[in-house]
Amino acid sequence: MTGLKREDIVLGVGAHVRVIGKGRKERCTPFAKSTLAVLKGWLREPQRGDGNVLFPSTKGERLSVHGVQYLLTKHRIAAANICPSLIQKRVTVLA
Repeated sequence: MTGLKREDIVLGVGAHVRVIGKGRKERCTPFAKSTLAVLKGWLREPQRGDGNVLFPSTKGERLSVHGVQYLLTKHRIAAANICPSLIQKRVTVLA
């Protein structure tokens, strides 16, 4: 996910993300309607850096594993205000 670029996203009818997997095989994964709505909102946000990275860091570069972990922890703590059982949960990044 951190390596996605804006050009990997295809919007409109049949909206999907296009990635190159193992063996240089291209894969297209369709978006659920709810995901597409959130993604369209994200794409309207001002771009950081050169605007090529889909989910950039504050410097506009590709997010690191540590950056993703920071964001997960930050939002887990915020969500714990609504769902207290999240306070004791450990959410990690699969690398």
